[in-house]
Amino acid sequence: MPSRAVMLGVLGLFMGIGACTPKAVNTDPAVYSLIDALGQAELHRSPQRASRLGVSAETFGGPYDTLLDDRSLASVARNKADRLEALEKLERIDRSTLSRPALHQLDEATFLMDAATRLGAYGYGYVNLGWASPYLINQSDGSYEELVKFLTSHAHVTSRAGAEAWLVRLRGVAKSIDDERRRFEVDLATGASPPRAILQRTLDKAVSLQPADPRTHPLVAYFSEALSQISDLPEGDITRMTDEAVAVVKEKIAPANARLIADLQKALKTASDDPGVWRLPKGDAYYRDALRLYTTTDLTPDQIHSIGEKQVEQITAAMDLLLAQVGQSEGTVGERMATLAADPQYLYADTPEGQVALTLAIQGHIKWAETHLSEIVTVGPAKPVEIRRAPLLSQDTAPAGFYHAAALDGSRPATFNLNLKSMAELPSWSLPTLTYHEAVPGHHLQVSVARERNSMPMLFLLANFSGYSEGWGVYAEDLAEEMGAYQQDPLGRLGYLQSLLFRAARLVADTGIHHDHWSRQQAIDYMVSTTGLSRASMENEVDRYTIWPGQACAYFIGREKLRALRKQAQTELGKAFDLKAFDDTVLADGARPLGLVEADIRDWVASRKAPPPPAPKS
Repeated sequence: MPSRAVMLGVLGLFMGIGACTPKAVNTDPAVYSLIDALGQAELHRSPQRASRLGVSAETFGGPYDTLLDDRSLASVARNKADRLEALEKLERIDRSTLSRPALHQLDEATFLMDAATRLGAYGYGYVNLGWASPYLINQSDGSYEELVKFLTSHAHVTSRAGAEAWLVRLRGVAKSIDDERRRFEVDLATGASPPRAILQRTLDKAVSLQPADPRTHPLVAYFSEALSQISDLPEGDITRMTDEAVAVVKEKIAPANARLIADLQKALKTASDDPGVWRLPKGDAYYRDALRLYTTTDLTPDQIHSIGEKQVEQITAAMDLLLAQVGQSEGTVGERMATLAADPQYLYADTPEGQVALTLAIQGHIKWAETHLSEIVTVGPAKPVEIRRAPLLSQDTAPAGFYHAAALDGSRPATFNLNLKSMAELPSWSLPTLTYHEAVPGHHLQVSVARERNSMPMLFLLANFSGYSEGWGVYAEDLAEEMGAYQQDPLGRLGYLQSLLFRAARLVADTGIHHDHWSRQQAIDYMVSTTGLSRASMENEVDRYTIWPGQACAYFIGREKLRALRKQAQTELGKAFDLKAFDDTVLADGARPLGLVEADIRDWVASRKAPPPPAPKS
């Protein structure tokens, strides 16, 4: 694998090319080379991300299956400096010499580095490309639980060599926990402590991963089972490797975890009950930058809050009428939806047979969507999405369903993961919209089309653009409704409207917490009364908004932007408007800032309005 010095040297060379090219020379090749180098540098920051993506050793630059991400204070400082330098070089490039595609990539890369630099400047939490949290360790983030999920779900053990590499990674877990804990202590000292509810949930999870018998630890249980499936591995080697894993968990990981637990217990003694990021150093500015990161817009908290309130009112009115039509006329919309959700006739049994029935229902919704894809796009996914149960370790914090893209090397298919912790959270009438969001025509279509049509630069494969990707997911729910998904299914349409209401209510709750100083209980009560979703799930939701300020706003804001662009294109083109061509244009370049989507649609509209070429002279 190339050394860090070599990588930085290559990066510096490409940056120098981009900065020094004369105006008279087309600088497209230099821009592409720079973005490739930036992608390679970011890839090397996270060998774990490389494993999740299924990046080949050749693409990475050498074997990396023994490596974990560097979580030290020194690494964070290097990353900040590297990204700031990258941003400066990107901003110095002469835009006047670039083609349209090169400008597109330049703007996309600049947005990523600028957003990471802005949020990194606050000095607390963590920052990745398109994702950030003010709290380095929480109920969903942190090496204490993230590495358990990673080593049991993404670092697959299928051979002797793979088992030996897995053990090397296991030996690095304790250092990762300690490195991150030291950064957490710095955050606490600077006033960036998670609120009480988050600390308590984090502590509870850390304690749950500290069993008295290390042989029952999820890491050891997974490794032992994986070893037993390797046909050519002698029993003596299985025993040796298992014993080593037990020893590492007992002698290294458990003590590191205990040190983290002690820090969490100490922090709880002085924790605030206020969930909003406003109470942190420069917290109001942090929230504005977080909203910009996730929505990829410059909308203010007040504007987003107002959009949410207006949409909640409109969607609630539509649901009120539909509920009356299906015989639910007493109580608020939220109360009636809660009653509907509790009706046993719409619930699957919490048994293996019930889980099979639920899976079959989802497969039916996917099949229906696939047969209608030709109405909205030219080309669909080349490979299907598989339905899987979400890992048990994720159940307490995961939503009802979530999507994982296929591995780039083909080693893992795309999956639609179902959280089956509570079957009561998955009434039958909610499944169609959940499926259309996560699978087809939602995330599976969006991700597959982008990867199959383009050779996407690594930098953008590593990045998150929630405003686009989650915006498409909600827009896809609209597409399914337009295709007739609920023509004979009024309860399914209620599920669709409840999903929209949930996304709109998020705008109100997220800005309420982080801008208007709402309490945790106020936000939970608002979400429950507005949507009719369960209190347990809304507690989980509000705690999610707490640790990822602004992220929940990306869904509805992205959807509204896509719908606004479509409406404008329809107005300008009239009969020349083609929905499939519009959707193809939105999907073609993959996830990106919404401003670039707008530019792409503007160009597409202009191309449709262009006059035909003159007829040849006779």
